Amino acid sequence: MRTRCADIRGRMLLLACALAALPVLAGCSTNPVTGRRELILISGEQEVSMGKEAAPKFEEEFGGRVPNDQLQQYVQAVGQRVAAASDRPMPYSYTLVASDVPNAFALPGGAIFITAGLMRRMMNEQQLAAVLGHETGHVAARHSVKGMQQQMGASVLVELAGRIVAPDKADVAQAVAKVVTSMGTLKYSRDDEYEADQVGIKYAARAGYNPWGMVELLTVLKSLSESEPGTLSEMFMTHPLSSKRIEQAQQTIQADPGYAKWSPSTKDPAADKFMAMRALLPPEAKK
Repeated sequence: MRTRCADIRGRMLLLACALAALPVLAGCSTNPVTGRRELILISGEQEVSMGKEAAPKFEEEFGGRVPNDQLQQYVQAVGQRVAAASDRPMPYSYTLVASDVPNAFALPGGAIFITAGLMRRMMNEQQLAAVLGHETGHVAARHSVKGMQQQMGASVLVELAGRIVAPDKADVAQAVAKVVTSMGTLKYSRDDEYEADQVGIKYAARAGYNPWGMVELLTVLKSLSESEPGTLSEMFMTHPLSSKRIEQAQQTIQADPGYAKWSPSTKDPAADKFMAMRALLPPEAKK
């Protein structure tokens, strides 16, 4: 029965790819992270254009950029170390936004944001690399695009992508607003979160960071969710967290002999630098 179902699903995927190729240039392609064939209805060029056009509005929605060049350069430098390890070359960018609400986001095409509120909760650079690796994983595995296809509808997404790639059209601002709204409410599936954790671990390790930073990060967030349940509610709406995610991250690291040189008790050599950078964050707004 399973073989027959798999055969039927395979035929349906091939049919979907054939139909998708008719109205748009994009269609079925191989996921650079998983190697699986999947239906993507916008091209890589359209994805990048959507992200670039939406990024300024997205920054504004989350308090704007933190006005400190040293901090921005630091976050960008850590992010680019991780990006260099990505399975999918993209014009990745990493921006620290001023929102006090702990969160991180990845727009289609590689524009990635982390809030000051989340950075305040971390204790070292390997945790920062873990969260930036996680978000880079969402982009590399096309989770954002696939989520938008499901949430907005494939035809709507294709139409919006077409408007944004043709900036001479007067309705481009409206299209960007829809993209920003969609990304602000996009809820990743648990499977997407598990996969982004695994990819984030891989990218951080490739960049020279201790992969146990992912377990540290998830443990910190889990602890905060228990002690301050309202603080992380927005983040968990878009990025579901459970004890199983921590367990799976641990198992991923323990199962790979390439990670054996790292230990969960190894001190991050860049922890002092991270704390010095964290001290430059503007004071949290009084509640």
